[in-house]
Amino acid sequence: MIIESIEVEKFRAIENLSLDIGKNITAIAGRNATLKTTLLGMLGQPFTISSGHPMYGCTTIDGYNFKSQFKEKFKISKNFDHHGEHIWTLKFYKRGYYNDDEIKMMSIRRPTKTNPNDIRFWNAKSKAKGTGYVQLPVYYLSLGRLFPIGETGKTKNIDIQLTEEENTYFVKTYKELLSIQEAKNAVATMEKADARRNFVGVNDSTHDVFTNSAGESNIGKIILAILSFKRLKDEYGNKYKGGILLIDELDATLYGYSQKKLVNFLYKTSREYNIQIIFTTHSPMVLQEVNNLQRKEIRKMLEKGIDVSTISYNYESEIIYLESYYVGEVGDSKRMVKGRNVRKSSELKEITDDMNMQPSMVRQSVNVYLEDERAKHFLLYLLSQHLEYNFENYFNIVDVNLGFTHYLHLHEKKVPEFLNSLIVLDHDLYRKASRAQLDYVENRSQNIMFLPEDVEEGMFKLLKDPIRYSEFESTISDVRMPYEICFKDWTENEYESNGYKHWFAYMEETLGGVEKMYDFWLRNNEDSARNFVVQFIDAYNLIADKQGYDYLMGITE
Repeated sequence: MIIESIEVEKFRAIENLSLDIGKNITAIAGRNATLKTTLLGMLGQPFTISSGHPMYGCTTIDGYNFKSQFKEKFKISKNFDHHGEHIWTLKFYKRGYYNDDEIKMMSIRRPTKTNPNDIRFWNAKSKAKGTGYVQLPVYYLSLGRLFPIGETGKTKNIDIQLTEEENTYFVKTYKELLSIQEAKNAVATMEKADARRNFVGVNDSTHDVFTNSAGESNIGKIILAILSFKRLKDEYGNKYKGGILLIDELDATLYGYSQKKLVNFLYKTSREYNIQIIFTTHSPMVLQEVNNLQRKEIRKMLEKGIDVSTISYNYESEIIYLESYYVGEVGDSKRMVKGRNVRKSSELKEITDDMNMQPSMVRQSVNVYLEDERAKHFLLYLLSQHLEYNFENYFNIVDVNLGFTHYLHLHEKKVPEFLNSLIVLDHDLYRKASRAQLDYVENRSQNIMFLPEDVEEGMFKLLKDPIRYSEFESTISDVRMPYEICFKDWTENEYESNGYKHWFAYMEETLGGVEKMYDFWLRNNEDSARNFVVQFIDAYNLIADKQGYDYLMGITE
């Protein structure tokens, strides 16, 4: 939407780091002391509303002037922060936000009475005060601006002057996010403690702002922030190019279900009012909900035939994970911070374990039922010819044959294991099945399918034709095996299953494997192979969708 990416050349423990920013919402996660709040500050620093801009002088409903204040985000160390050692670049989605498609920031020396080496962050291309910054409204909502109202003494009531429509929106959203059933005659209100801290809550027929919790105030502040951007959009129309809302510790003081609802509220309002929302969090529930939004986006793209694994693409919702690593010599190490974008469910599991200080071993556990090793090898071959990534980590193959009728019976009785697994049957069962059985597989199940060929019999019949075999023989130049030698003990065209199995084993031993037979079969059956892999992926993704697993991506051309 506004910021496409951030590239940090150096900033304290971060060096040479590039991260994508979500078009709508971005969650920044990590353990303590991984510079999450610092990164949030870096993203908001280059934005302001200067004199001469149509929105100059505008404030948020709670009195914030849409400028990201330096002292809110950064604490400068006299010993470790030196000018010229903080350099980063924000890249934008389009040039309309700024004179260029990026802005580079750096630290410069700015002496004060208490610190002659104090620094500030400025546009690297211009040192003049206030020049060269991006003219867009930004609101930095810090946990430090919130407080439990019961822990302060004297406060002052502030008339926030909501319209009737805004108050209705506030109360409705407040009730929805906190799952509050009763709030008759509710009115949004604010109590101010000092220059930095205020408390937002509701007065209604049963209680007032002084009995509201810190969590309620947190929600109230976020709703007011959204309404503040909505006011700008309504008042300035096309002159409003969007804004940025930064929230430090989104999940603080909120219970789990409310956290999940809040993520979806922020995503929805980001799209409605053109607000790019970026927040820090430690909450696995918040991260899971952001990942759910990512999964919905992936699913829509897969339905359109787009393989997101092959394109450079910023998601509407992104997760950034920051973590520590160490460099240096033995006995003289230095702690650094690295980061990455997290988009897969397996990666989410990994970082959640990391935040909980637990080792992580991630493997999805969708079971795939096959009859035997031959079927397993053929399936893996077909997938390997159409997928370019390590797909075997996505499922667990169970080579046990329960019998066609048993599979159908267990599926029809809705046994969970057989509803949430893939059942890949041998192709010969397709020819032997009754019309009722085929109807069940094709129209009443979404996870039962047939291999596109009988492995042993199908290969035998393909190569038994002398012309076909001549073509195949040209592909096995390292082994001299004329047609008569290939079929020396198999002069007939039809055999019992054991006959085909013995021939296949003889060929496998002679050729040193089965790949050349599979390759030749594939060249002659490209459409049926591709259709099978598409069916397998579609069936797998339906199960992955229910289980919260990573999707199998599209097949290669």
